[in-house]
Parts: sequence; structure tokens; C-alpha cells
Amino acid sequence: MTGNHLIQTELRIGFWTLIALAGFFSIVGTVRGQEALRISMAGDLAAATRQQAESSIGYYNLLWGPVAWRFSPGLGMDYNDNVRDQQNAQGDFILRPNVNVQMNWPVTQLNDLNLSLTAGYADYLRYQDLNQLYVNPSGISFDIYAGDFVIDLHDRISVTENAYQNQSAGGNTTYASLQNTAGVNALWDLNKAVMTLGYDHGNYLALNSSQGLPDAASENFFLNGGVRLVPEILAGLEVGGGLIHYSGSGATNSAVTPDATQWNVGAFCTATISDYMDARLDAGYTVFTPDTTSASFSSAGISGFYLQFLLTHRVNQFFNYSLSAGRSIDLQYTGQPYDRYFARWQPNWSFLRKYTISTPLWWEHGTEVYFQTVSYDQYGAGIDISRQLTQKLSGGISYQFVKETSGQPGLNYIDNIVSLSFSYQF
Repeated sequence: MTGNHLIQTELRIGFWTLIALAGFFSIVGTVRGQEALRISMAGDLAAATRQQAESSIGYYNLLWGPVAWRFSPGLGMDYNDNVRDQQNAQGDFILRPNVNVQMNWPVTQLNDLNLSLTAGYADYLRYQDLNQLYVNPSGISFDIYAGDFVIDLHDRISVTENAYQNQSAGGNTTYASLQNTAGVNALWDLNKAVMTLGYDHGNYLALNSSQGLPDAASENFFLNGGVRLVPEILAGLEVGGGLIHYSGSGATNSAVTPDATQWNVGAFCTATISDYMDARLDAGYTVFTPDTTSASFSSAGISGFYLQFLLTHRVNQFFNYSLSAGRSIDLQYTGQPYDRYFARWQPNWSFLRKYTISTPLWWEHGTEVYFQTVSYDQYGAGIDISRQLTQKLSGGISYQFVKETSGQPGLNYIDNIVSLSFSYQF
């Protein structure tokens, strides 16, 4: 590094430190945490229970008329020894100022407007072409309760950066994408029987025109209905369908991403196994079919089973975990359809006073639907340690190891990521 570059780096570190400190002492607010477990997913009792929890002391610290707010500014610092996810690793330090905003507005006694937003800026000290804004999964929703019905209007958004979370984009030096889903769900709860009908419109946008990746839009519909066999078990049938449109604007591979349809039919079951263990299983058959076929395709489409399994278990006061596994066919991160298998184990430990420790493990295998030779396997492990430093300030340190092997030559890579973060809640 030259002397001028060192000075610029130090100035940027000082700048973001001042921004974080200014945010710590200038922003005011707080609102709801996790929603209280509802006895029923619809009805007056459910609305009253949640309303009481959200208006309790401790759920907010800024009340503007009927609207409750919570603001939590933070600052993260990472070192990633392979920021471009390539065989020839390039390391860099990243500064991440961020803010978390939550809002609850009880528009009426039974209807709530909720907002959750976590956004920040990734400032790479060396490879500044990777700098970008990011938005962790965030959204706004409006819940309407009417008798046995609950209607949810929502819009959810995320902006991902060029990180290992984008499994199918290894080696893409400027990968970034925006995903947005807007729609409505209607739930009819009759205690013994529950039915849900929903529609979502999704957009998948590549934010860098040099990526050569197609944009995509989808229209998704679903219907499921279940019956409580016993109070602890709900089982039923589910059906869904989707229309997917790929945009060729600026996409070098648009010729091999035709529009498509996808549908599925299956069954689901949720079970409260004990006071400390819950499980859910979705399984069935799905079909993904492109509108046109081409000699360049190794397959005109794909069909087969899908499976989604989730288990949560609180073993004791010191240990709990969640386990998820399954198979799905979806758009993945690049707008391309992928057939993927996955498994994740998320254990959480609290045997040390004031410390929370998590040690996740995961694996994923994906194959592109149109080119069966384009595939990847990703393995990951990590440790996250967080602690409440003061009544309002918390901190955390983490390490993550990621290894990905690909069916495409040159896209194998290994990541080692060390992170330090602080968050202040007013």
C-alpha cells in the first residue's frame, strides 16, 4: 500500500466511526420484538393478545402518537480472505455501518401496520468496486382481522451483495441482486379446520448490468387447507402454481432462459410434539416446464418430489436448536432455475452467563435445470458469540468457514470470514 492509500484508508475508518457514534447518540426509538404466540391465527382473541403485547412497556421507547418505533444503529467490521469468491483469493477489510428500524401502528383495535427494515453500507477498504448498499430481508405488512378471517397485505425486499450466500454466483466479481415480493394472504381459521389462500408477485433484478444475468418476474398462487386431528397436530393438503418471465434486456444468457410455468401439489403436517419441541413437514410433487425447448437444453424441464422439514427443540435452559432439510426447485439467486438439496443445523448455547453462542453447520447442493453439468456443492460452519455489554449496547464476534465446489472449472473457492459488530438500542 502507498502512503496516500494508507491515509485514505485511515480517513475512511475515522469517517465511519464518527458516523456510527453520531447514530448512537442522535437516533431515538424502539418498538415490538417477537410477536406473542397466538392461541389462534385469527379472531378477536388473537388480535387482543397481540395488541396487548405490542403496547407493553419494553416493546418500544419512542411513541409518536399511536405509532411505536424502535431504532438500532450498528457498526460491523469484517475481514474476508476471498471477497470475490474465486480460486485466486483476494482478501479485504469491510466496514458495515447499518441501522435497524421497526414500527408498529395499531390503525384500529384489530388492524396493525408493521414495518421492519435492516439496511447498511458495505465499504471495502481495498477493492472499492465492491462497495454497495445492502438490505437484509425486510418488509411492511398490514394485518386485517375480521371474525374468523385474517388478511395479510405485505411487501418484502432484500438487496444481497457479492457474498458466499449467493451460492450459484461464485466467481462473479460484482454480483448484487434485488428481490422483492408483494402480495396478499387470507387465512380462515375455524379452530378444527384452517384454510389459507395467497398470491405473490416477485421481482428478481440484477443490479449490475455487466453481470449478464437475466431479470425475472413471477406470479405465484397457493392454497392449503388442514384439519386438527388432535389439538397438537394439524394436517392437510396444499397446491400451488407460478408463472415465470425472464427479461432478455442486457442479459447475455437470455437465449437459454425461456419463460416457464411451475406447479406443485402435496401435503403438510405441523405437530407440537411436546412443550419444547415443534415440527413441520411439507412434501409433494412439483413440475417446472419452460415455454419453449431448444437443442441447447440438456433437459426440457424437471419434475420430481419436493420436501421441506423443520424441527425446533428446546432441550433445556442451556441448549436449543433448529434443524431444517429438504429439496426444492426455485429461482435461486441469479434468476436461473435450480434444483437444490439442503440441510442446516442451528444449535444455540447459553451455558455462559450473559453470552449467547451459536455454532451453525450447513450443506447445499444445486444443479441448474437447463444445464445439468452446471452444479455446486457448498459446505459451511461457523461460530457466533454475542454479549450484552451494557443495558443498551451489545457486541458480537463471529467466524465462518465456507467451501464451495462447482461443476464449472475455475469456480471452486474457500472463504474465511471474521466479523466484529456492535449494536445500540435506544
